[in-house]
Amino acid sequence: MSHSLGPLANNLAAYAIYSTAQTEMRHAYKLIETGDYLGAAAEIDSAAHAAEVLARATSELDAERSERWRRVVVARRRFAEQARVRAAGAALPLAA
Repeated sequence: MSHSLGPLANNLAAYAIYSTAQTEMRHAYKLIETGDYLGAAAEIDSAAHAAEVLARATSELDAERSERWRRVVVARRRFAEQARVRAAGAALPLAA
């Protein structure tokens, strides 16, 4: 995520990634409410990928923050898998 504007552009890019992921998660919850678990899983997977990007981008700058993003990745992937299981008809609670 390097840019000729330097760290400011990196911060703006990181915020854009974060904001998009938050929007995807909100959309996923709406899809769950309507019963579209596969759609929700796709949104959650995308949000997990965004967290993965943020973990990599912060790894050299802030190890603690990077580790937090890695935990978010794991939680979102687990949540997406639960949504896929629910879509397949198995009774599994969606709480992560």
